[in-house]
Amino acid sequence: MTVTIDEPLLRAVPSGRVSVAALARVEARHFLRSPFLWGGVVLAVGLGVAWSWTSMPQWDGFIENSGMSALVLGAALLIAAHLAAGRDHRAGAGESFRSLPVTAARRGLGLLVTVPIAALTGAIVYALQLLILLPSWPVGRFDPWAVLVVVILPPIGAAVGAVVGRSFPAVAAGPLAVAGIVVALFLSLAISTSSGGYLGQSWPVPGRPWSLGGDRPTEWHLVYLCGILAAVVALISWRARTKSSAVLLTVALLITGVALQRKVAEDDAIYAERERNIYAAEEPQSAVIAALDCRTYADVRYCALPGFGRWTGLWRAAVEPVAALLPAAAARPAVRQLDNSDSGEPMVPGRPEIVTSTSWGRIGPWAANSRTGMARSWASAAVGLAKREDAFMWGSCDAAGQHRTVVGLWLLALTQPDGAARVARGELGLPRVRQGPADLQAVATLLARPSSEVTAYLQAHWAAVLDPAGTALAGLGVTTTPPPIPAAPVTEPESGPPSEDAGVCR
Repeated sequence: MTVTIDEPLLRAVPSGRVSVAALARVEARHFLRSPFLWGGVVLAVGLGVAWSWTSMPQWDGFIENSGMSALVLGAALLIAAHLAAGRDHRAGAGESFRSLPVTAARRGLGLLVTVPIAALTGAIVYALQLLILLPSWPVGRFDPWAVLVVVILPPIGAAVGAVVGRSFPAVAAGPLAVAGIVVALFLSLAISTSSGGYLGQSWPVPGRPWSLGGDRPTEWHLVYLCGILAAVVALISWRARTKSSAVLLTVALLITGVALQRKVAEDDAIYAERERNIYAAEEPQSAVIAALDCRTYADVRYCALPGFGRWTGLWRAAVEPVAALLPAAAARPAVRQLDNSDSGEPMVPGRPEIVTSTSWGRIGPWAANSRTGMARSWASAAVGLAKREDAFMWGSCDAAGQHRTVVGLWLLALTQPDGAARVARGELGLPRVRQGPADLQAVATLLARPSSEVTAYLQAHWAAVLDPAGTALAGLGVTTTPPPIPAAPVTEPESGPPSEDAGVCR
């Protein structure tokens, strides 16, 4: 028997660039199939949406929520990249990999493909959170640097996972690295004396500005994180490009330190400027009002903070049903949005107004609670019970027996979905005033009449209705008797804690 053995075809060993590209394609396919990647995407999207679900989104808060969800995604990608990097050291795979024309250095370079994949994943997660919250869209000041910060956090996690996987391929090393990083981050917060300083400013997610829509050094925060990412990438490529990696690592650490120093310095300067403005009262009330976005609908003036103008439609939905029941001669209180500070002065002296905050329910019962709260405040101001100048002096006043209290409650009873039922249960009330059971009985008397009849009566007797000592509703069968109005208003005590009770509402 004759056996013929053909000469094997000799294949050239691929160059480093070709083999690295091939490895990168393989690693990309494996990485995209990782359950940790997809599990991290689902968890990050779910958390980001859940944290923003109940309230109308603002850019400052949305960036903070999406940044925290990006940290969760980064932790998942760290584990996924760690498993990918240590694949050739587990389950006896080392012998198989040694038979291939693949060095450990080239494998490290191939793992760099996880960084752009992680960045793209972070951008997709951010976009999904925005899309799921539609039709709600964040309001306030948009900071593009902060968006890039959110996108760069997942690649840092993937890069760290690759470094840990090349040095510690054991399966447990990835979760332990995540736990160690979490402990280190929270220890830095616990040790730091304030949100300023190097430890406080090293937190990966940028904090909210000192004032709504104010400046913050997010561009330096982005440079700081880019420096960290470049340093970790240098560690990944160290075996393949030692000299260039050493240069990259040195430059990256230098950039990271400078960026953190600049971030701390600018944040301190912003805070100091804010404190000077507060204590020196440099910004007059007229300038604050001029910066508001004011619009008038149906004789009601709505003034929103810069960037919050889209919320005017939400406020109108709460106010206009109540305003439609008022007589034409009645003054319509303005609606003014405030940030964290309030001088207590109305926009127009002598004109009624109510204030609202930078928070509003987005959906379901949270939105209903916001609408109800504004409707209650607006109805109380419309009948002269809620005054801006009293907001900081008293907690409440006694409005029991006053006919304007009955009118305010009647306005709410007609415009709230369960208003009549709440009157029957004795639960309907106006903010910052005290009332009695007789007032709700009087409201039930008005509800028994056609609303057109009551509206026409109010049209003819509105000035008398606003009199705290008057009995203008006697013609409609209301028998409550207002208490006597003291000759002088209650004054704050000269010593001791201030009183919360203003006495009888004036």
